[in-house]
Amino acid sequence: MEEQPPQKPSKGYGKRPLWQWVLIYVVVAIIVYGLIYLLFIHKSGSTAGGGYNY
Repeated sequence: MEEQPPQKPSKGYGKRPLWQWVLIYVVVAIIVYGLIYLLFIHKSGSTAGGGYNY
């Protein structure tokens, strides 16, 4: 019987393609932006119309 070479223990994360990192960045950015936006609107006490008077 042939002996198989020992395999390296595989890590859970490994190398990801660039497009996956871009997707992760975009998703995290949307979540962070949404939280900041909600906190800003909550603190500002916006009107029901949400419009600005110029």
